[in-house]
Amino acid sequence: MSERLTVLITNDDGINGIGLKILAQELSEVADVYVLAPDSNRSAVSNHFSLSGPVTIKKVESEINGTFYSCSGYPVDCVITALSSDLFGGVKFDAVFSGINNGANLGTDDIYSGTVSAARQAVLYNVPGIAMSLERLPGRDFDEDFIPLARFAAENIRELIALSKDGLLVSLNALALENSDHYSGVEGASLCIRDYCDRVHVIDAPDGNKYGFINGGDVKTYGEGRTDYAVTRENKIALSLLPAELQTVEFKGAEFKL
Repeated sequence: MSERLTVLITNDDGINGIGLKILAQELSEVADVYVLAPDSNRSAVSNHFSLSGPVTIKKVESEINGTFYSCSGYPVDCVITALSSDLFGGVKFDAVFSGINNGANLGTDDIYSGTVSAARQAVLYNVPGIAMSLERLPGRDFDEDFIPLARFAAENIRELIALSKDGLLVSLNALALENSDHYSGVEGASLCIRDYCDRVHVIDAPDGNKYGFINGGDVKTYGEGRTDYAVTRENKIALSLLPAELQTVEFKGAEFKL
């Protein structure tokens, strides 16, 4: 029998996120689970982490088998703390799972996502990182929506960890299933492009200052071929491998005056 794995779970929805709890429940069946997650929602914080002061870490009671802590910082703070301190008594993690995020992280979303950034930070620390995100249908709010994707991760935990190598993190995206308890397949996917159609409304306030309010519009999604967006529309899990480090592109033909 294979040796039992040890995994860290975090997210950006916060320690009380349903997706995190269901993922922890499913993974606890096949691995030793340690959780360190933000104490409240930290969505869209990207790779933000705390430099100006300490973070507060508190033990959290849970009915799920595992060790649970909350953190006053951000998802990346959670990963750095878990991998670079003795909080968990020197445990060596086989992987970091981030999620399951309540909402898609498709294409351009990956730049802003705290969920994806936590997995990225794990890879930067030479630990496999897997980000998981679930898009739910408008008006649908069932905890059970997260179970099929969480169960997929538990049943394929070693395969997913094996994919996060050579500086790559794994990003999984799926739609919530309406009439089934399992997905029709898994497909490697390229990234779509997301246009958030943001507008900033600036007002003049009585105190003499101007205040800007970001108003998000309807998201427009572009991209040809087998993008993560296209794959998830077919009730499949979109699997994308993303480089943790920034990549350079060679430029040609430019002439500069010196």
